[in-house]
Amino acid sequence: MATEEHKYLADIIKNTHATLREEAQNYGPEIAWKQHISRKDILQKYASSMHKLATTCWMENNLNIKNSTYSRIEWIKFHCEDYFFNGGRQKYDMREKDIKLKIDTNFVETQVVTHCNLNTEHKKDHISNHCHNSLEKLTKKISLLDVGSCYNPFGASDMFEVTPIDLYGIPDKVLCCDFLNVQIGEEKVLSNDSQEVLQLPENSFNAVVFSLFLEYLPCPKQRYSCCKKAYDLLQTGGILFIISPDSKHVSANAKIMKSWRYVLSKLGFMRIKYEKLRHMHCLVFRKCVFKHVASRWADLQELPQDDVLYIDSTSIYIPQDFRSMSSENEQREKEEYDLNELMSMFNELPFEQL
Repeated sequence: MATEEHKYLADIIKNTHATLREEAQNYGPEIAWKQHISRKDILQKYASSMHKLATTCWMENNLNIKNSTYSRIEWIKFHCEDYFFNGGRQKYDMREKDIKLKIDTNFVETQVVTHCNLNTEHKKDHISNHCHNSLEKLTKKISLLDVGSCYNPFGASDMFEVTPIDLYGIPDKVLCCDFLNVQIGEEKVLSNDSQEVLQLPENSFNAVVFSLFLEYLPCPKQRYSCCKKAYDLLQTGGILFIISPDSKHVSANAKIMKSWRYVLSKLGFMRIKYEKLRHMHCLVFRKCVFKHVASRWADLQELPQDDVLYIDSTSIYIPQDFRSMSSENEQREKEEYDLNELMSMFNELPFEQL
């Protein structure tokens, strides 16, 4: 059974999320978010609870797990290495090139055949040049922006040059940053004490990580805004990781997962990896060289016109958006924690693994 301390810490995490969602419904998401980030004591308590759960519950109960893909940190590391160092990036450059050639060929087939041939050859050279430029030689380290980093779990790896940010920073370890409202410019700008990020440089990161981050945000528009920001911060050919908790069967929220792919496709991302692990969805999206190659998948979908998931292509929904606050509160009051439930809730939170 879970200890009373585990239950107490778990309730802090749940109640923080529930309060933010409730205030967003009552006062609007912008006001709710502004109030939330101003409550430094709550942010500190939340961060402390996460850390304690990591050291007293999560790590102690995962020492015997041998499957590295069970950990979201190891999953991200594996796919970063595969993409940047083991030919993955080149493979998807070629895939994008092939898709673009098909799109262009279909377009020019309506023209005179000889003109079509000339255009196709020109297109091949044009695409090759773009792909060559996107394959700029990577430095020995992957430039990674870890949003909602908590304790900088990627910092110990020699593979990464990490910029770890979180609402509650840890001096000299994690930079304080409200990613939802941070500015994007030509260079990184820090506060006078170098502990807070005021501006991030556009087109500068090889990878951006959203691990259990989108669910923190109470509004579909805010989630989309953060994904758009990730797109602007990534280099062409860079990748966005989205890790989302879900202990249900893979098909339970398949409709929502498809809507994410649709919205991000419209934005300019191509989904290149999706895996449903026991307690989470793991997705990788690539910032395409050519935006219309990414949006082609969305354009080919036949979707219901009245489905809220697709009416607005600038909103990203999660299951909680379709639950009433009264039903959520009733469920939380009825909950009784055991160790297995705590493991389900916190196995994939941003905690360090031994």
